[in-house]
Amino acid sequence: MDNFLNTQLHPADTCNICTEHFNATHQPVALPCKHIFGHECIKKWLKGGRGNMNACPTCRYVVVPKPNPRASFDAASIWKTLCDQPPERLHTFMMKIWSGLEILWQRQPSGAFTVTSILDQAIIPALINTAHRTNAPDDRRQDSLLDCYNLVAASWDSLGRPDIATGLAIPLVRLARLMASAGSVLPKWLTTNPRANKLVWRANACLPIGEEDISWRYIIEASHQTESPYFPLLYLYTVLISQSIAHFPAPRPYPTKRHEVMNLVVERCCTKIGGGGAAWKGKPGDGLEDVLVGVYDELRRYQLEKGKMSLRGHDREDAVVKGIWALAGWGGGKGNTR
Repeated sequence: MDNFLNTQLHPADTCNICTEHFNATHQPVALPCKHIFGHECIKKWLKGGRGNMNACPTCRYVVVPKPNPRASFDAASIWKTLCDQPPERLHTFMMKIWSGLEILWQRQPSGAFTVTSILDQAIIPALINTAHRTNAPDDRRQDSLLDCYNLVAASWDSLGRPDIATGLAIPLVRLARLMASAGSVLPKWLTTNPRANKLVWRANACLPIGEEDISWRYIIEASHQTESPYFPLLYLYTVLISQSIAHFPAPRPYPTKRHEVMNLVVERCCTKIGGGGAAWKGKPGDGLEDVLVGVYDELRRYQLEKGKMSLRGHDREDAVVKGIWALAGWGGGKGNTR
């Protein structure tokens, strides 16, 4: 120890930049990395040190982290950034929402969740939990999840915590309602599947940010166009029909009369999916119901007669979905809402 103290600890008496001795007008300062330089010398270096600007001349320690450019603090930009998060982070976020929805289902089995309960029990805890769980402790970048939480919480509180969704809360509350609707059909194990959750997220994200409801008109539009921006919602809807066929067997013998089949399809595809407390806005028109009979029959044939598994949101299933709707008469019905 004595040898170290006598030979290794040297007083800093000169600046490593200009090599001049420190004095009353050339005072030493230490950077966070503990290297010592003349006050004016290091200021000049940090502001204009060529390729080493903003870093210690000795060890290249970054003195002041450069701020990452970020969009203005508004709902649209934060929502876009949120949608661009890595799939695994969005999955973590949605898993937390599922946990909150499970509590809400226990309290309100009808599924008629209020906006207040959705925000309190599902959305806000999911935002905070995911931000804390998936951010590195030393990550100084702006976090869109925390931005989202701050904007939703501040807006909601400033309005007196009303039981309506406003601003950025709109697509998040809509997401929770869509998940609640899907959860009435999907088996629980599938709600923990990252690919299925990615599909649910995309189905919600494809809708306009300010649209409060999940409207049947988006299903109708997507059912008419092969390249509709709302295809992810149609894809999810088809998966839900497929899961309904797999887990809620049709009556035996299967009805043969047209009106009986129509009644079954409407009950399975329009009332059970999109019904209840998370009801979708509007009603499917006669044209869509006609096409749904074909979709339901094609899915039954695909799953039962051909021995295929139910659709689960896996990769490349979108081609199967498009094929089934095409066989059922894609674009053949008027499909107007009524």
